[in-house]
Amino acid sequence: MIFIDQEKKQILSNNCLNCQDEFFQPPNRLFPKVGCCSYSPTFYLLEIANICIDNPSFFMNSILKHPKAETFAYSIKVHANVHPTYQQTSQEHLSKLEKDDLKLSYSTCQYFDNGCSLDPSYKNAVCRTFICMTIENSLDEKHKKLLHKWTKTFSKEEMDFQVKHETKLKQRGINLIETPAKVIKYFQELKD
Repeated sequence: MIFIDQEKKQILSNNCLNCQDEFFQPPNRLFPKVGCCSYSPTFYLLEIANICIDNPSFFMNSILKHPKAETFAYSIKVHANVHPTYQQTSQEHLSKLEKDDLKLSYSTCQYFDNGCSLDPSYKNAVCRTFICMTIENSLDEKHKKLLHKWTKTFSKEEMDFQVKHETKLKQRGINLIETPAKVIKYFQELKD
């Protein structure tokens, strides 16, 4: 079963607490079961704006300056922790996709701590809407349509915000790589 949290703009399922999806199982019992929280989140301008308005020091210290952050002009990807034993796995006959899937099984999101430690407004659309195939396949048609409707709605909001504000930031000649303080100020001025 799924729950649509329209206020916080996220889709939730209690089934995630005990992930049964075969794709998201850890490589062995010694690894924590994190389900789809093995993902490396990318923070787009919507989330960056929310964080800059709410908690700019968190943005600077826990996202922009995170040791695993890969900063782009208008987004930041924070790479997941990959367990060191991943390097010891045999990968010689694997395709790129198979290698990526294997790496994912050894990974844990930087913001996972017995569940997501991020405020919902700090999460990107993928983190707020992803429901695995095991859960989706268990839904009746009514709930599948609801899932798709809200996933599309929340994703469109993020994309529309990205396009609008990326254009405005480009016009001002500011970006997250060269002038992050100006980006923070730009978003803080939005709330005024």
